[in-house]
Amino acid sequence: MRHLAASTLVTTCVVVAHAWANLPVGRSDPYDRYCVACHGERGDGHGPAAPFTSSAPRDFTKGAYKWSSTGLGVPPTDADLATTIRFGAPGTSMPAFALSPTELADVIATVKAFDAPLFAKPAHAVAIGPTRPPNPERGAYLWSSAGCATCHGEDGKGSAIANPPYDLTAWPLRRPHEDDPRRAAATSIALGLTGTAMPGYLGQLPEADLWALADHVVALGAHTVDHATIQPAQLAADRAAPLATAIWPGTGDGAAVWGTHLAPQGTPPASLAPAEASLSAKQCGRCHAKQVREWTGSIHASAGSPGLYAQLDAGMTDTCRRCHAPLAEQTPGAIYQPELRDQGVTCAACHLRAWTRNGPPDLSPTLLAAPGYPRTERKIYERSDFCMPCHQLPPRNALDGKPLLDTYREWLAGPYMPRGIQCQHCHMPNREHEWRGVHDPITFAQGYKLDVAARRTATGASVVVDMRNVGAGHYLPTTPTPAVWLRIELIDAHDRPIEGARGELRIGRDIYYDGGWHERSDTRIPPGGKVTLAKAWRDGRVTEAVAARITVEVHPDDYYESFYANRLAGTPPTRALYEAALARAKSTHYVAERRDVALSSAR
Repeated sequence: MRHLAASTLVTTCVVVAHAWANLPVGRSDPYDRYCVACHGERGDGHGPAAPFTSSAPRDFTKGAYKWSSTGLGVPPTDADLATTIRFGAPGTSMPAFALSPTELADVIATVKAFDAPLFAKPAHAVAIGPTRPPNPERGAYLWSSAGCATCHGEDGKGSAIANPPYDLTAWPLRRPHEDDPRRAAATSIALGLTGTAMPGYLGQLPEADLWALADHVVALGAHTVDHATIQPAQLAADRAAPLATAIWPGTGDGAAVWGTHLAPQGTPPASLAPAEASLSAKQCGRCHAKQVREWTGSIHASAGSPGLYAQLDAGMTDTCRRCHAPLAEQTPGAIYQPELRDQGVTCAACHLRAWTRNGPPDLSPTLLAAPGYPRTERKIYERSDFCMPCHQLPPRNALDGKPLLDTYREWLAGPYMPRGIQCQHCHMPNREHEWRGVHDPITFAQGYKLDVAARRTATGASVVVDMRNVGAGHYLPTTPTPAVWLRIELIDAHDRPIEGARGELRIGRDIYYDGGWHERSDTRIPPGGKVTLAKAWRDGRVTEAVAARITVEVHPDDYYESFYANRLAGTPPTRALYEAALARAKSTHYVAERRDVALSSAR
């Protein structure tokens, strides 16, 4: 795939594009899986993830493609689009996608279909000449004399012009490239960037000077890094037009269904049988017995918890109900249905709108058809952005550059998204409705791996434990609610802990509220990353040690344990609910792993 021949790519693209030629603008399955999150159902750059990307996603309907080999105002070639998809745009949220040749061609055809007239124009790559010998001194001189500093500043950090360029010293060179940033810089300097103030200098400067300027650009970016935190522009945009919580923020079909808070379902159609005309999950179980059995033991089913209602009954804002008990009929008022109060995120919350069932494609053949019950298939049920409204908070409440709940954005920036692995793959395998996560010992254990080195030294012992995130597509753990304790203790030949030979590390995002939010620490493990706990002891009883005991203990509701205990220290009017909530939170503790590792002799 990485070395796909250009001729093969173009041939495949032509075949797929021909299949799209007589169709209205639409979305292919690969586009829906990999691209909709950022670029949107309509290709307009307003996907549900757009508020959380480090730069605005490309609007495919406007024809402003920056990174082409064709020059200003000319559409990119298929090979240009393929380069962007395959290698991504460093310093932005556009990752590198490892697509098959067929998927790659399919996505390219879909992107072109969003602006078919543009791509009807002929486009040919412009040669910028062979690579020239490095000449960074000449490039530094040209930076000022050729006018580059006017927009980019003498230091490359950008200037105060309208729509200023990004800081070349802080952000990686964004033009997609495989492993030759110098050629990428030379191409941008030679051909310019459509839709920006960056002109093309090919024909205005000697080719050798273009390459010399590229040397200077590469030198400016020698120490750049990608930025994972919320950026000032995102904060400003959200504060100017605040995103609503529990709302899908994209455009298109998804916005029509999930773009507002849940409205009352209204009067059931006469065509529905009594069980079908109920919002209770108990009645859904008449036809969907397997799904309701799975849901019954889930966190979704218990989201309408004593802790939630203790706070609501004490006068807390009702915002939390939008995710924990989202049906309009679960809120006290004229249409309140008390039997739904404690059903949390019930079946209807995800699947019912105006008495029409919504669900994923490919209805299970084991289900009998119910002809009187309207049903609509929607691809969003198989994408992570379906989960996003309740598993991602807006940029404006970011603490140390990270929203308090940041799970969707963590997935978006991680290694799973560009491989098409959605939330549902891990949390709803085979479409189970259990949504197992940190509260489940087996699921949590699948997310990490321990590497242990335990050695006896001449004067004592040393133990190093690496805990790696090998199975979670987001940080481990992702929310500030859980805490994981990684512990080491030495034990003697009688299986007894040795006093003073113990160490531990709290893994999690430790936050607190005192009228404003604060973060004590963030030791969570990013996808593919690790944390290390290393301890060494000398003398004393350490010489009696025969093994190191490694323990991973999980408190899934750690934050709320402290929160409920603090409330109970006063005289809350909802004491009974707080007591029930605290008991429930403490009952979730478990040991995910306990392992004894014999001390090996040091070499």
